[in-house]
Amino acid sequence: MAGVAPFTLCRITRAERTYFYALFRDPETGKRGSKKSVEALRQALGSHEQHPIRRRDEAIRICQQALEAGIVGNNKKKDLLYFRSYVENFFSWEQSEYVQRRLALDPGSLSKDYFTTRKSLLVNHVLPKIHTDLLLSKVTLSLLEDLQMQLVMEKRLSNATINVCIRAVVTALREAQRKGLISSALVLKLNMLRDNHTPRGILSEEELTRFIAWAQTHCEKHVYLACLLSLLTGMRSGELRALSKVNIKDDMIIIDHAYADCAGLKPPKGKKTRYVPCPSFLCTELKELASRNPYQSEISLVFWSKRGGAYVSSHYFSTKFTQALKQSNILKEEEILSRNISFHSLRHMANTLLRGSVDEHILRMTIGHSSEQLSDLYTHLSNRALKSVALAQSNNIIPLLGLDLTEKPIFEHVQKEQRETDDGEA
Repeated sequence: MAGVAPFTLCRITRAERTYFYALFRDPETGKRGSKKSVEALRQALGSHEQHPIRRRDEAIRICQQALEAGIVGNNKKKDLLYFRSYVENFFSWEQSEYVQRRLALDPGSLSKDYFTTRKSLLVNHVLPKIHTDLLLSKVTLSLLEDLQMQLVMEKRLSNATINVCIRAVVTALREAQRKGLISSALVLKLNMLRDNHTPRGILSEEELTRFIAWAQTHCEKHVYLACLLSLLTGMRSGELRALSKVNIKDDMIIIDHAYADCAGLKPPKGKKTRYVPCPSFLCTELKELASRNPYQSEISLVFWSKRGGAYVSSHYFSTKFTQALKQSNILKEEEILSRNISFHSLRHMANTLLRGSVDEHILRMTIGHSSEQLSDLYTHLSNRALKSVALAQSNNIIPLLGLDLTEKPIFEHVQKEQRETDDGEA
């Protein structure tokens, strides 16, 4: 049926007015479908024109646009005509054409967990407020502002989370505009809510010293070592979840993976492998912890779950850290909340305590905040850079931990080389 036209126009005159209708055909069988009003198709395409369609060429153009947009015909895009289903499908990782296109153009540019989190927010808080029969072409700026206000009045979500929801919807609509599914005249610039997010707090040096002393004797080994590791290296929770024994050297940790619930093992944030100095005593402890896993597998995880030896949950470190901090009586629960202190605060402390003793570019690379240009720079400076980080750990962080270290080969080694370098430069 390759030579069959996709549709046939017919013209009907009633009460001195002309109406165009189109009979669309199945592209494979040639079978005709039901009759469609061309003016209704024009409206479904997002046009607000009210004048009658009198010219045949105008009617043909609208029918062709309807075919391209998937409004009619045997086209899988048909279910995207409704606003609610379009947004839900847009954030469905396995089905989204947007995801497939982005990943084809730039592999790794989108995170499955990122998309899944946003879909969950939309399904639970936004989509129930949208009528199932609302056409995508009928979406207006006023409607989006109403959605925003409904979320505000419910008082279930923070301003920051509401902003995430609205930005997600706007992203989906901008893609619809790019593909011609809705009018490019639709204004998608909304004023976001003021974000009253509390900055991430950190412990004072005195609080840190007390907490580490308490954790050393009262916390599970998993939790205690995770706190030390994050404090000394700035590693994120996802990177700790993915850490395996093979990534731990004598005085170094290779961070080449993170673990997320939906995506599983993936490159770390920034998609760059990092080499981070780690005191030898801690490297030894981490290897021993991995060796204790009774559920040995090909991936010898350091922080293994007691339920089968697999990856710990996404909230494991955060929950355990907060529980330990409360049990230590160093801070009360109200103080922890008001100061916004969490496990991630240890990463911020690493950044704070190392800053000033390490070149800013090197610090950003070590902690994991870097551009591609900084990554290239770091490659050339790696040997000397890593020594400077190790020395800063030794001078700025280790003394706060109150640990009795009988072995300090890395620190003595680094300090000796640093003195030799300083003498040579002098």
